[in-house]
Amino acid sequence: MSVGAFPARRTLWGRWLNRFKLPFPVLVTLGAGLALLLLGYGAIVNLRSIKYLVALIALGMVGCAFLVIPRKFNFFLYSLSFTLPFFVQFIITERDRSVFAVTGTVLIALTLSIIGLLTGAIEKSKLVFEPRITLPFIVFILACLVSGINTTDYTLTFMGIAQELEMLFLFLVLINVVTGEERVLLFLRGLYLAFVIECLIYYAQNLLGFSFDILGNTKYVGATDVEAGRIGSQRGTFGAAPATAAIYFSVLTLSLTGLYLSRKRLALRIKPILGMVLGGSCLILAAKRAPMSGFVLGVLTMVLLNSMWAHWAVKRLATVLASLAIPLLIFLPVFLLRASADHEAAYEERMNLTRISWNMVKSHPAIGVGFGTYDTMKRGYLPPEWKGWIYTVHNHYLLVLSETGIVGFVALIILHLSILRTAYRGIRIISPEFRPFQISLVAGLIAMYWEQNWDIFNSRPQNYLFWLVGAMAVFLPRAFPVTSEPA
Repeated sequence: MSVGAFPARRTLWGRWLNRFKLPFPVLVTLGAGLALLLLGYGAIVNLRSIKYLVALIALGMVGCAFLVIPRKFNFFLYSLSFTLPFFVQFIITERDRSVFAVTGTVLIALTLSIIGLLTGAIEKSKLVFEPRITLPFIVFILACLVSGINTTDYTLTFMGIAQELEMLFLFLVLINVVTGEERVLLFLRGLYLAFVIECLIYYAQNLLGFSFDILGNTKYVGATDVEAGRIGSQRGTFGAAPATAAIYFSVLTLSLTGLYLSRKRLALRIKPILGMVLGGSCLILAAKRAPMSGFVLGVLTMVLLNSMWAHWAVKRLATVLASLAIPLLIFLPVFLLRASADHEAAYEERMNLTRISWNMVKSHPAIGVGFGTYDTMKRGYLPPEWKGWIYTVHNHYLLVLSETGIVGFVALIILHLSILRTAYRGIRIISPEFRPFQISLVAGLIAMYWEQNWDIFNSRPQNYLFWLVGAMAVFLPRAFPVTSEPA
């Protein structure tokens, strides 16, 4: 056989394969159909509740709609911010109160990144990784892995690390897809439209006296009754503790304040003043001390930084304060009821929980008891003659110190300082017209750092909000640089 026959054969083989080469839309259609078929089979065989089957049918309808949408990338970019408060997760496995799940937010982010890479909407040559933040994040992940030396449950540690990696993925997707003024505008429209809808849902929940999510899961806590002296804090559609909804209203109200103070107006189809009133009302109805005090810290931060970087915006703060006074006056009885609560008893209860945490730190100071294992380990570290409530320590920093030791704690502090430094640096490099908006993101980070001192702050919705703000602090100065003249 001659040597020249081999290229000929390969050429014929390649031509034969080319006959069966399918275009991208057909491959997507076949893949979506196969995935829905497998999901339908699993849903029917393992059916435990009709709502999951209904959710699957809805997912199929969304999949069909996806195939006819002309601008798929823009649709999923809008959806990524719009679905932030409407939390959905598909639980793969669960252990105690920890779950390993795929969330709707991650699915949208994954789909968005795939479409962007395949269509060229995301240019591979222009991918950014923001090493000032990602490198400290990776160091923190490594610290969590090292804590596995002491862990008593590798499954829980794996679940915890998987959730942290999920946040890194979301951050990287956001800073690479939200580029340019047009995409920023699309992203913000989805974010603030969802905010308005969530506010209206929250009002309804307070009237009805129970919380519900978009899958129909309900949690009855009763409505707030000022005369009876009882506060019913609702959960919104986050599927998490009431503090999650409260910090969401706090941070987004701060950001709307920043938009209002900015010289340039973005066509968001929502008036910042209206959003501030809606968000402020929901924050008061949530009646959570740490988010409300964090909001005050955020406002003070904005006053200070605007006086340094955008002094012309300080003149408009009187209008901001007047707008925020409207919900305060309307819901003043709720605010006063919260203000008159027994704060000392609540503080002592939380300080009592820290005793368990400090026992863990004393026992394993360097690398902790194992990331994600606090709940399963806490009863083994009860102080002598323990009395009171046994629960996870209500302090995210102390929780990380207990689970990952000094190594993980230092890595977390460096990570948080890196995010804050990047956000503050953005004030200088963003167009002056939008400096108040960037300052509001710094204020939002301050509010969430404060919240972490009083809350567990380890739910997915809380972390999604945190990393969304962190990503916004990165991509806004790039979309509106100081030398540009945005429309």
